[in-house]
Amino acid sequence: MDVALLGKAIVGLMAGATATAGAVYFGTDLFKEEISKRTISSLLREKNPERRLLTSSIETSDQAWKDAWAQYRNKNKESNPWGLKNLSKITQDVPPDDFVSKCSFKSGLEISDDSDPLYREVLSYCTRDTLVSDLIVENNRTLLTSTSPSEDWQKAWEVYRTNNADKTQGKDAWQLTEWDSKKNGNTHTSDYQTKCAEKAKVKAFDLNSEVYKRVLAWCTKD
Repeated sequence: MDVALLGKAIVGLMAGATATAGAVYFGTDLFKEEISKRTISSLLREKNPERRLLTSSIETSDQAWKDAWAQYRNKNKESNPWGLKNLSKITQDVPPDDFVSKCSFKSGLEISDDSDPLYREVLSYCTRDTLVSDLIVENNRTLLTSTSPSEDWQKAWEVYRTNNADKTQGKDAWQLTEWDSKKNGNTHTSDYQTKCAEKAKVKAFDLNSEVYKRVLAWCTKD
Protein backbone atom coordinates (compact mmCIF):
# COMPACT_ATOMS: atom_id res chain seq x y z
CA MET A 1 0.00 0.00 0.00
CA ASP A 2 1.16 3.51 -0.77
CA VAL A 3 2.80 5.05 2.32
CA ALA A 4 0.82 8.29 2.00
CA LEU A 5 -2.42 6.37 1.67
CA LEU A 6 -1.53 4.22 4.68
CA GLY A 7 -0.85 7.34 6.74
CA LYS A 8 -4.23 8.82 5.87
CA ALA A 9 -5.93 5.59 6.83
CA ILE A 10 -4.22 5.56 10.23
CA VAL A 11 -5.12 9.20 10.87
CA GLY A 12 -8.71 8.45 9.92
CA LEU A 13 -8.88 5.53 12.31
CA MET A 14 -7.40 7.62 15.12
CA ALA A 15 -9.87 10.42 14.52
CA GLY A 16 -12.73 7.97 14.55
CA ALA A 17 -11.52 6.41 17.77
CA THR A 18 -11.16 9.83 19.37
CA ALA A 19 -14.61 10.86 18.26
CA THR A 20 -16.04 7.61 19.57
CA ALA A 21 -14.26 8.01 22.90
CA GLY A 22 -15.48 11.57 23.10
CA ALA A 23 -19.04 10.50 22.42
CA VAL A 24 -18.85 7.85 25.11
CA TYR A 25 -17.44 10.33 27.65
CA PHE A 26 -20.01 12.95 26.73
CA GLY A 27 -22.78 10.44 27.06
CA THR A 28 -21.53 9.31 30.47
CA ASP A 29 -21.32 12.92 31.58
CA LEU A 30 -24.92 13.47 30.57
CA PHE A 31 -25.94 10.31 32.37
CA LYS A 32 -24.24 11.45 35.55
CA GLU A 33 -25.97 14.79 35.32
CA GLU A 34 -29.31 13.11 34.83
CA ILE A 35 -29.07 10.79 37.83
CA SER A 36 -27.79 13.56 40.10
CA LYS A 37 -31.05 15.47 39.86
CA ARG A 38 -33.34 15.42 42.88
CA THR A 39 -36.81 16.62 43.69
CA ILE A 40 -37.10 20.03 45.27
CA SER A 41 -38.90 18.51 48.26
CA SER A 42 -35.95 16.21 49.03
CA LEU A 43 -33.44 19.03 48.58
CA LEU A 44 -35.41 21.19 51.00
CA ARG A 45 -34.98 18.64 53.78
CA GLU A 46 -31.22 18.66 53.26
CA LYS A 47 -30.45 22.27 52.35
CA ASN A 48 -33.04 24.10 54.45
CA PRO A 49 -33.98 21.92 57.43
CA GLU A 50 -35.31 25.02 59.19
CA ARG A 51 -38.20 25.04 56.70
CA ARG A 52 -40.93 22.49 55.99
CA LEU A 53 -42.94 22.12 52.81
CA LEU A 54 -46.57 23.19 53.02
CA THR A 55 -48.91 20.48 51.77
CA SER A 56 -52.58 20.15 50.92
CA SER A 57 -53.09 18.26 54.19
CA ILE A 58 -52.79 21.61 55.97
CA GLU A 59 -55.93 23.75 55.80
CA THR A 60 -55.50 26.85 53.65
CA SER A 61 -56.96 28.84 56.53
CA ASP A 62 -53.82 28.00 58.51
CA GLN A 63 -51.62 31.04 59.10
CA ALA A 64 -48.65 29.34 57.45
CA TRP A 65 -50.53 29.10 54.13
CA LYS A 66 -51.74 32.68 54.49
CA ASP A 67 -48.17 33.88 55.04
CA ALA A 68 -46.91 31.93 52.03
CA TRP A 69 -49.67 33.35 49.83
CA ALA A 70 -48.93 36.88 51.03
CA GLN A 71 -45.27 36.33 50.17
CA TYR A 72 -46.13 35.38 46.59
CA ARG A 73 -48.47 38.32 46.09
CA ASN A 74 -46.13 40.87 47.65
CA LYS A 75 -43.18 39.76 45.52
CA ASN A 76 -45.20 39.65 42.31
CA LYS A 77 -47.45 42.71 42.42
CA GLU A 78 -46.79 43.49 38.76
CA SER A 79 -46.39 39.94 37.50
CA ASN A 80 -47.69 36.40 37.82
CA PRO A 81 -44.73 34.03 37.25
CA TRP A 82 -46.71 30.92 38.16
CA GLY A 83 -49.60 31.80 35.85
CA LEU A 84 -52.25 31.61 38.56
CA LYS A 85 -55.83 31.94 37.39
CA ASN A 86 -57.62 35.27 37.92
CA LEU A 87 -54.83 36.56 40.16
CA SER A 88 -55.87 40.20 39.82
CA LYS A 89 -59.36 39.36 41.08
CA ILE A 90 -58.23 37.50 44.20
CA THR A 91 -58.40 39.69 47.29
CA GLN A 92 -58.75 37.25 50.18
CA ASP A 93 -55.78 36.31 52.35
CA VAL A 94 -56.52 32.59 51.98
CA PRO A 95 -54.61 31.08 49.03
CA PRO A 96 -56.65 29.72 46.10
CA ASP A 97 -56.57 26.02 45.26
CA ASP A 98 -54.54 26.84 42.16
CA PHE A 99 -51.70 28.18 44.31
CA VAL A 100 -51.73 25.11 46.57
CA SER A 101 -51.65 22.85 43.50
CA LYS A 102 -48.73 24.78 42.04
CA CYS A 103 -46.76 24.33 45.26
CA SER A 104 -47.44 20.60 45.21
CA PHE A 105 -46.47 20.26 41.54
CA LYS A 106 -43.34 22.39 41.64
CA SER A 107 -41.99 20.81 44.82
CA GLY A 108 -42.03 17.46 43.01
CA LEU A 109 -39.95 18.68 40.07
CA GLU A 110 -36.34 17.52 39.75
CA ILE A 111 -33.45 19.98 39.67
CA SER A 112 -29.67 19.74 39.93
CA ASP A 113 -29.13 21.74 43.12
CA ASP A 114 -30.46 24.50 45.33
CA SER A 115 -29.07 27.26 43.11
CA ASP A 116 -31.92 26.67 40.66
CA PRO A 117 -34.32 29.68 40.64
CA LEU A 118 -37.27 27.31 40.97
CA TYR A 119 -35.86 26.03 44.26
CA ARG A 120 -35.72 29.57 45.62
CA GLU A 121 -39.32 30.14 44.54
CA VAL A 122 -40.64 27.03 46.28
CA LEU A 123 -38.60 27.90 49.37
CA SER A 124 -40.12 31.39 49.45
CA TYR A 125 -43.71 30.59 48.53
CA CYS A 126 -44.41 27.05 49.70
CA THR A 127 -42.72 26.51 53.05
CA ARG A 128 -43.13 27.31 56.73
CA ASP A 129 -40.93 27.25 59.83
CA THR A 130 -39.92 23.85 61.15
CA LEU A 131 -41.48 23.29 64.58
CA VAL A 132 -40.73 21.05 67.53
CA SER A 133 -43.87 19.07 66.65
CA ASP A 134 -42.37 18.26 63.22
CA LEU A 135 -39.27 16.78 64.83
CA ILE A 136 -41.42 14.74 67.20
CA VAL A 137 -43.41 13.17 64.37
CA GLU A 138 -40.35 12.58 62.19
CA ASN A 139 -38.67 10.69 65.02
CA ASN A 140 -41.57 8.28 65.49
CA ARG A 141 -42.99 9.70 68.71
CA THR A 142 -46.56 10.76 69.40
CA LEU A 143 -47.19 14.19 70.85
CA LEU A 144 -49.70 14.14 73.69
CA THR A 145 -52.76 16.35 73.27
CA SER A 146 -55.75 17.36 75.35
CA THR A 147 -57.56 14.25 74.10
CA SER A 148 -54.78 11.81 75.01
CA PRO A 149 -55.56 9.20 77.71
CA SER A 150 -54.94 10.37 81.28
CA GLU A 151 -52.54 7.48 81.90
CA ASP A 152 -50.28 8.75 79.10
CA TRP A 153 -50.24 12.19 80.67
CA GLN A 154 -49.53 10.66 84.05
CA LYS A 155 -46.46 8.85 82.71
CA ALA A 156 -45.18 12.02 81.06
CA TRP A 157 -45.78 14.00 84.25
CA GLU A 158 -43.79 11.44 86.22
CA VAL A 159 -40.77 12.10 84.00
CA TYR A 160 -41.12 15.86 84.43
CA ARG A 161 -41.46 15.50 88.22
CA THR A 162 -38.38 13.29 88.41
CA ASN A 163 -36.29 15.64 86.27
CA ASN A 164 -37.26 18.62 88.42
CA ALA A 165 -37.54 16.94 91.82
CA ASP A 166 -35.09 19.28 93.56
CA LYS A 167 -36.64 22.48 92.19
CA THR A 168 -38.76 24.85 94.22
CA GLN A 169 -41.67 26.96 92.98
CA GLY A 170 -40.62 29.09 90.00
CA LYS A 171 -37.36 27.16 89.58
CA ASP A 172 -38.64 24.11 87.68
CA ALA A 173 -37.90 24.02 83.94
CA TRP A 174 -41.26 25.38 82.78
CA GLN A 175 -42.11 27.34 85.94
CA LEU A 176 -45.46 25.65 86.31
CA THR A 177 -48.15 27.01 88.58
CA GLU A 178 -48.91 24.92 91.68
CA TRP A 179 -45.51 23.28 91.32
CA ASP A 180 -44.76 23.09 95.04
CA SER A 181 -48.12 21.51 95.81
CA LYS A 182 -48.16 19.10 92.84
CA LYS A 183 -44.55 18.01 92.40
CA ASN A 184 -44.84 15.04 94.74
CA GLY A 185 -48.14 13.75 93.37
CA ASN A 186 -49.44 11.90 90.32
CA THR A 187 -51.73 14.71 89.20
CA HIS A 188 -50.06 17.27 86.97
CA THR A 189 -50.50 21.02 87.34
CA SER A 190 -53.38 22.73 85.57
CA ASP A 191 -51.05 24.36 83.03
CA TYR A 192 -48.88 21.34 82.23
CA GLN A 193 -50.80 20.30 79.11
CA THR A 194 -50.91 23.89 77.94
CA LYS A 195 -47.14 24.18 78.30
CA CYS A 196 -46.64 21.05 76.22
CA ALA A 197 -48.86 22.46 73.46
CA GLU A 198 -47.03 25.81 73.53
CA LYS A 199 -43.56 24.29 73.45
CA ALA A 200 -44.50 21.95 70.59
CA LYS A 201 -45.16 25.02 68.43
CA VAL A 202 -41.74 26.56 69.04
CA LYS A 203 -39.45 26.90 66.01
CA ALA A 204 -36.73 24.24 66.04
CA PHE A 205 -34.95 22.06 63.49
CA ASP A 206 -31.96 20.77 65.44
CA LEU A 207 -32.36 17.50 67.33
CA ASN A 208 -29.95 18.90 69.93
CA SER A 209 -32.32 21.77 70.64
CA GLU A 210 -33.12 22.00 74.35
CA VAL A 211 -36.79 22.77 73.77
CA TYR A 212 -37.12 19.74 71.48
CA LYS A 213 -35.45 17.38 73.94
CA ARG A 214 -37.71 18.60 76.74
CA VAL A 215 -40.92 18.19 74.76
CA LEU A 216 -39.73 14.76 73.63
CA ALA A 217 -39.15 13.69 77.23
CA TRP A 218 -42.14 15.32 78.90
CA CYS A 219 -44.95 15.48 76.33
CA THR A 220 -44.79 12.36 74.15
CA LYS A 221 -45.34 8.64 74.10
CA ASP A 222 -44.06 5.76 71.94
